[in-house]
Amino acid sequence: MKKTLSIILSLIITVSTLVLPISSSAATYKPDRKIYAEAYMLINLDDDSYPVVAKKNENERLYPASLTKIVTAIVTLNNVKDLSVKTKMSKTAFEATLGTGAQVAGIEVGEELTIEQLLYLTMVHSACDACQVLAEYVAGSQQAFTQKMNDWVKSIGCKDTNFVNPDGLHDANHYTTASDMAKITIEALKNPTFVKISTTTQVKFHGLTLGHTNLMLQPGYVTYYYEYAQGIKTGSTEEAEYCVITKASKDGYNYLAVVMKSPQQYLNSEPYKTKCSFIDAKSLFEWAFDSLKYTTLVSTGEVVGEIAVENGKDADTVQLVAKDDINVIVPAGLDKSAVIYKMVDKPESISAPVTRGQAVCKAEIIYANEAVATVDLVAANTIELSTFLKVINAIKAFFSSTPVKIIFIAIVFLAVLYAFWVISNANQKKKKKKTRAKNRAKNGSARNNNQRSNRPDDYLPPPQPPIKK
Repeated sequence: MKKTLSIILSLIITVSTLVLPISSSAATYKPDRKIYAEAYMLINLDDDSYPVVAKKNENERLYPASLTKIVTAIVTLNNVKDLSVKTKMSKTAFEATLGTGAQVAGIEVGEELTIEQLLYLTMVHSACDACQVLAEYVAGSQQAFTQKMNDWVKSIGCKDTNFVNPDGLHDANHYTTASDMAKITIEALKNPTFVKISTTTQVKFHGLTLGHTNLMLQPGYVTYYYEYAQGIKTGSTEEAEYCVITKASKDGYNYLAVVMKSPQQYLNSEPYKTKCSFIDAKSLFEWAFDSLKYTTLVSTGEVVGEIAVENGKDADTVQLVAKDDINVIVPAGLDKSAVIYKMVDKPESISAPVTRGQAVCKAEIIYANEAVATVDLVAANTIELSTFLKVINAIKAFFSSTPVKIIFIAIVFLAVLYAFWVISNANQKKKKKKTRAKNRAKNGSARNNNQRSNRPDDYLPPPQPPIKK
């Protein structure tokens, strides 16, 4: 049963994607019940973008305590292929946790255990001494191992995480965020061996039965027990308070809860303090299973908008329809009239011919003022090309193009200049002609005057013959 469960869990994670970051673009909702934690995330594992459906302070740097051991386990699995190989507890590894108050399995110096045994003690019992043995075996020293841890978390996109030890004992420079821990856990869950180990409820060691530190898996803890919970890791220190990362599956839905810095306090008049991390995770799961459902927000072929078509025969627009069904996790009973569509990268128009099913653009599906999904939009039908319109529009486009406009303006400008030159030249010619005529007239008058001035004073003109009548 455990083996089957492990395979199912790992398949749920691995088939959905390779390495994808936690998506915050999907809509998030506020749980309708009290959550005590300083930071939390609830992630839908059934969508390959891992949408976050609820969150609070997910990017705040906090102390992870023993959540650190998730990284210790996966780094070990990435570096050790044969888990049956044995290694011994060294004096250095033993003394690393001595006097710290850390939870240990009681491994003695020189005691020989398999890597697999050490991984179970690490993830189920949260044994810090087992972590030290693994770190020394994989990298030679705690410092070298933590470098591997930091390199790995950076490789999967964690930007606010730094480890200084493999077990999570408090250090001011040992920190992470709920968002980074979600990335880490999702990546770890792609490893079937990690799933198998981290969801095991109890192990035997030194003749004792050691139960998983996630009390949501233990029916005897009535306050915390949650029948749908599975693994993965807890953590607590005075500075980190109480943390848990766990998964739950019900009715085909799968969620991952990341809870950090949750208090321990008296609840419901109980005579003992309650570890609120488990209550928080349980509340998040119950809220999600009761309130969120997958809903088809847009169906294949559903009209979402339209776009102008250039040179289309008998049509100047085409409808845009959804290429696929879009199923999104939203509050149960969602009124689809509250959903709106926002076009993304939509061109002003497309040119004929248009083929039915031709990709055009995308649309964001908006609910509660947030984008919950994106749908590909395609042409609803085929529109043939009109050759006549193509020629007419080509001519229009030619004469409306900027270079042609510039050339036309230049021609008009030159024509105006030429006309101005012609008119100016003609006026100058007329002016010169008038000047010459005036000069000739003036010169003729001067000659006549000169002729008269050269005659004697007693000059008389010769007599004229009589006019015959």
